[in-house]
Amino acid sequence: MDTMQNVGSDLVRIHKVITRALQVSIKSSQDTNIEENNRQGFGLYVRALTILLHAHHDGEDELAFPFWEVRLPTGPFDELSRQHREMVAYLEQIEQWMGAGSNAWHANMMMELHKVISGLWTLWETHIALEEATVGPENSQKYLTPIENEQLSKQLAEHGQVHSQPNELVMPFVVYNLAVDDRTEFVKLLPPVLAQQLIPIAWKNVWEPMTPFLLVG
Repeated sequence: MDTMQNVGSDLVRIHKVITRALQVSIKSSQDTNIEENNRQGFGLYVRALTILLHAHHDGEDELAFPFWEVRLPTGPFDELSRQHREMVAYLEQIEQWMGAGSNAWHANMMMELHKVISGLWTLWETHIALEEATVGPENSQKYLTPIENEQLSKQLAEHGQVHSQPNELVMPFVVYNLAVDDRTEFVKLLPPVLAQQLIPIAWKNVWEPMTPFLLVG
């Protein structure tokens, strides 16, 4: 594959972020006595995950799937959107945990959170397998022109930034849940001021509590 813009590659990259974050959240929520100095960071981490998932799926439902349906009319877009709606039910339960205050850290609440995230993970694995087979890198190269790849990629990136609020929490969450190679490719797509100043310096006090759960370094 050449180095031209491929919106399917962007999709796989953001899926890697969410996949790692779900895995980390499953493992961390197994600890029913999570250390007090890590509670703020874990709470922020889970909050960023829910914000990103909502924004990612909204962007697909509003922009990507209608764009693709014209070019791949036999694609399983109704099924993919149905899976998005199923995931909302899990996200709402996670958001209830986030709103529980100090009670969230009780062992029974942590056990329930672990159960919910594990259920979300099962659906997520099924979902991304179907989605990447439908609108992943191979079909993006096959069915979309270079201009269409660039156009859709830009629209989704802009939508994501608008809906992934606060950016100072979610953008570092995305960057530091990527392995080095993927992070390097992703950072190339960002405005220099965002990659070089805002994320690593100006916004650090916001996201730094999440450090134990991120790939920082």
